[in-house]
Amino acid sequence: MKSATLARSIDASVCRYVDLDEFTDLLPAQILSEQECERADAFRFGTDRQRFVAAHIALRQVLSAHTGLPADALDFAVGAFGKPSLQGRPRTQFSMSHCQGLALIAIGGRGPLGVDVELLRRVPDAAALAARHFTRRENEALAGLPAHERDRAFLTCWTRKEACLKAIGVGLLVSPQSFEVGLEPDCRSVELSVAGRILWLVLGAAPPRMDCVGAIAEWRETQGRATVSGPMAEARA
Repeated sequence: MKSATLARSIDASVCRYVDLDEFTDLLPAQILSEQECERADAFRFGTDRQRFVAAHIALRQVLSAHTGLPADALDFAVGAFGKPSLQGRPRTQFSMSHCQGLALIAIGGRGPLGVDVELLRRVPDAAALAARHFTRRENEALAGLPAHERDRAFLTCWTRKEACLKAIGVGLLVSPQSFEVGLEPDCRSVELSVAGRILWLVLGAAPPRMDCVGAIAEWRETQGRATVSGPMAEARA
């Protein structure tokens, strides 16, 4: 079975958090692109604008240290569904996620990466959200937990699904209900079906931190879907 043989390791030499509300480095005009400045100016509230600026400055600084290029010289391209890449550096894979005042940045050199982070908090509508986005087994596992464990478990599963979707960068083409990630921060291989192909990812936990949960995924392999008939074909449809 492919998922059993896929090496369960993620190539991410950098995977670290940035406290955006404590970030006091360069002003946006000194390091960000014109497009990034325009996106920052579009925020209605100053706090959101400052956090966006801090996150993107931090990303440029980390990528600069990784590549040896000046932070203000980094040129980004954006895929059809919004996933960014570094122009002229196809072997430099990266992903960034931020939740309120906390960002998570990962950089690697193998397959496309996806990260997601959520601050630990109460999620009153967790059951309703899970019913729309989690698999049947994930919903059953969530319902079976003691009430005081459900918020963390929900957020863990949520970030794991988001990390996988960000790694493959295809937007809403893939339903989060169509693949299994579990409620535990374990390391596993994940299979996603996209446009007639099977995508294999390795999924794991971001570095532990008391106030949040985070996940990181790496897209490792793609293969054509085998022709299947009968009940199995219906199950995969």
